[in-house]
Amino acid sequence: MKYKSVIVGLFLISFGSVSYSFGENWVGLDSNQTSQNQRAQTPESNQTAQPVQKTILQQYVEKTQASGLISLYKRVGYEYIWLGESEPKDITKELFNMIKNDLTLPSNSTSKKQMIELSKKIKKLYSSSNISKRQRAILDMEISKLYLNYSYYKIYGGINWQKFKEKLDELTKKYKIKVGWEYYRPPLSPVDVIAEAVATNSLKEALDSAMPKRFRYKKLEKKLIEYIKLAKKGGWKSIPPYKSVRPNQISPIIPKIRERLKLEDEAKRCPVPDNPNLYDRCLQKAVFRYKVRHGLKANKIIDSSLRRAFNIPISKKIAKMRLNLDRIKWLYRDKEPLRIELNIPSFRLNLYDKDKIITTIRVIVGKPNHPTPIFHNVMRYVVVNPYWKIPESIVKQEMLRHLIKDPYYYERRGKILKESWDENSPRVDPGSVDWKKYLAKDKHIPYYFMQIPGSRNALGKIKFLFPNKYSVYIHDTPTKRLFFRTTRAFSHGCMRIQKPRELLKMLALYNDNIDVEDIMEKLGTTEKETIALKKTVPVDITYLTAFVDDYGNLHFRKDIYNYDKYQFDEYKYPELIGKKTKEKNPTQQDKNKKSKKPKA
Repeated sequence: MKYKSVIVGLFLISFGSVSYSFGENWVGLDSNQTSQNQRAQTPESNQTAQPVQKTILQQYVEKTQASGLISLYKRVGYEYIWLGESEPKDITKELFNMIKNDLTLPSNSTSKKQMIELSKKIKKLYSSSNISKRQRAILDMEISKLYLNYSYYKIYGGINWQKFKEKLDELTKKYKIKVGWEYYRPPLSPVDVIAEAVATNSLKEALDSAMPKRFRYKKLEKKLIEYIKLAKKGGWKSIPPYKSVRPNQISPIIPKIRERLKLEDEAKRCPVPDNPNLYDRCLQKAVFRYKVRHGLKANKIIDSSLRRAFNIPISKKIAKMRLNLDRIKWLYRDKEPLRIELNIPSFRLNLYDKDKIITTIRVIVGKPNHPTPIFHNVMRYVVVNPYWKIPESIVKQEMLRHLIKDPYYYERRGKILKESWDENSPRVDPGSVDWKKYLAKDKHIPYYFMQIPGSRNALGKIKFLFPNKYSVYIHDTPTKRLFFRTTRAFSHGCMRIQKPRELLKMLALYNDNIDVEDIMEKLGTTEKETIALKKTVPVDITYLTAFVDDYGNLHFRKDIYNYDKYQFDEYKYPELIGKKTKEKNPTQQDKNKKSKKPKA
């Protein structure tokens, strides 16, 4: 299945002055269909072709000039989708039940309000002894509007990708921060779904088929519903300040900690000890698990970091889960049995075979001013004893000041100057270069630094390549101590892994041309070798700050690149994330009258 990184257009339907537009790839009639009118115009026909009479429904649909509505009805041959001659169709009842029972929508949401109003209109329509074609056509279109708004919410979510892209472009232009986030249009549109629903007479199955099957989407959605129910019961109260408590100590804060943990599925099985203020073993394990799930330093100390995590309002956790569900909708959908998933905020790489984790490895990702890009690609090569070809941006931003003072500063550290990126090209004497003249931002340096293979090489001893436009890859590193940090954002965008040899051995299980023993010997030398993988491995680099792991545990992570904030700022359904809709003055309202946002 091929995907395009495209921006979805907003859509709205109204039945007066209409502004309704989809993003590209929305489907109308099949291109190889031939209408009756076209078939009539053949050489065998001596009669003048007569135009096909349009039904009342088609006339009303086309009169709206709403492209989305027209696409929907065109796809089903301008048949009534929702209303039969004597009663509503089964998929109408199915749509209404889906909206009614959708716990991700608040009871006062637009979709639920519209569903109630339309239920009344349907009842009134069929209670009449004489149902007019006009009333039936208009009501069918109104139900289609409800369906489109609801299906847009379910399929596409609320992230405004165009606004987000503009923000990333601004970061690049203003702060020289190069950001990459590739998103992939969901393969099925609301029009595709309704066509399938009409054909199979099952809207639920058709809509379910449009939902993601990867990244534990369903499990995260289930957790969202659990938290929504908990919020309706009052959520949790803030924990007051306390002194740090270590295992087996006694503190008056312990009962509050125990009750707080129970609300988020920790410590539920922990009995209260004879002394309720005792920080006992069962509670210690619960604290440890909670810290792990929130990306905190994994220990059993009840400290200030734990209190800060406790005091995040439940509304913010719900909003974060909604946002990440919407991100998953735009991730790459195809799933190969052997694959790598690397989540930036959790600083982890997981190698899967089918749905089983073969290995999990700690990762160091890009600094906030050098963020690791989010994209899908395929790993094709392993390089043993790699050269590090140092980008010009790093030379100008970090190396130039040292070169001006001492031209041989980097040569003594194994970074040599060459005439080109070819590893066999002639070397250049760094002392012969006037480095000061390259201080100008627009002045290109016509020489190339590369670090020779060895124990001090920044890429370590092994590099895993999946050629991409961002020039990033997964690699070893000589700086192993950083892997013991909780937050590991230290690179220039590439992904350093703690156990490259383990990943190599796992790949060797699927690639008989990887001779592990031979490579282990070569790692003791500086001899470079590039191995093409027979079994290539898809790589998904994601940015999920709320997710469910492979064992069903809900996790939250810090928004290290501020992407949560940027996407929340322009979220299409602000009421779902606890934001108030900004009031516009009358002039703004008139200007934006034809470009309203869809409502869930």
